[in-house]
Amino acid sequence: MKIDLSLKGRSAIRGCCQLGLTPGQNKTKKKKVCGLWSLPDSVVVNCLAQLSRLDLAALAIASKNHRSLVVSPELRDLRWQQRCMEPSLYVCLRIFPEPSPRWFILHPMQRWLKPIHMDLYQAPKSASSFVVMGCGIFIIGGLVDGKPTSEVSFFDCFEHRWYRMPPMKMARASASASLMTDSKIYVFGGCGEDVANSSNWAEVFDVTTLTWGFLYVFTPKMPLNIQQSVVMIKEKEVYVVDEDGQNFSFSPSKCMFVARGKTDSIPGNIYRNDWCVIGTFLFCRGTRGRILWCLPYELHWKEVKGLEELQQWGFDITKLCTNPAGNIVIFWKPHPQTAYISSFLLLCSSRLAK
Repeated sequence: MKIDLSLKGRSAIRGCCQLGLTPGQNKTKKKKVCGLWSLPDSVVVNCLAQLSRLDLAALAIASKNHRSLVVSPELRDLRWQQRCMEPSLYVCLRIFPEPSPRWFILHPMQRWLKPIHMDLYQAPKSASSFVVMGCGIFIIGGLVDGKPTSEVSFFDCFEHRWYRMPPMKMARASASASLMTDSKIYVFGGCGEDVANSSNWAEVFDVTTLTWGFLYVFTPKMPLNIQQSVVMIKEKEVYVVDEDGQNFSFSPSKCMFVARGKTDSIPGNIYRNDWCVIGTFLFCRGTRGRILWCLPYELHWKEVKGLEELQQWGFDITKLCTNPAGNIVIFWKPHPQTAYISSFLLLCSSRLAK
């Protein structure tokens, strides 16, 4: 049997008819089992696993049975194992005059932010750290009533549900959190200079056993006040810059921070935020709508070209990140004269200044 897996959007509903999935047929007539439902369950799940997210959404509105199949854990797990899940961009925004931030997902075709509706909504705390893993996001620590917390939660991006995870051993805020290739989350700092020492400054979370443990890490100085950190996948290490502009690298296999001997080329690194890596380049958000780039282990910053027109209009960048396709995602703060626009999203592939 040949099944067409190239259905797009609502055309998938029309495809259901060809697969014998048409709902609402006359119940007095005896149905003939044919099409997709005549196949073994394992074959059906394998076929549906190849469909896109939009195709499955169209199939889910055909009937309750179809929706139950689309949202089943078996189909989700198989799509994940076969790497058939399309990567998505999730954003947490606070939109005036709403008091709490809300979660949104970037629509893959129309490229607009769609709000996510949840039964048990939990807004991230300020100064929380975020780690993406698998089909979800870990929210680690933060401030509660102005004090650091050890709370950890997990947002399932497939079910759009929150799960409470085991808390850290130390309360932390604005900590550096990184997922490494050994499937462990390493958390550094954020516990305050008055209580930080070499025995509690770092923790590691084992996602297999769901347990936290202190990690003794050798550092050239203590406390090491990390301002920015990124994971260098190829080197299998965490690259960090401290408040003095000095850069270090951490390797889980050696369990130590090594000074790289370089210093930030531009003083005042607090004005460069949202560091992210694309390929072999390091990007960050500068001031007055600028994006800077450099080679990670040199820290000689240059400006990304192509944004001059927006800079002239007074647009500033409020958030910089990357999407799974390897593009820079820019959230702009509009000019006061166009304040009726809350924010907008720009996906771009910029050219680098030589």
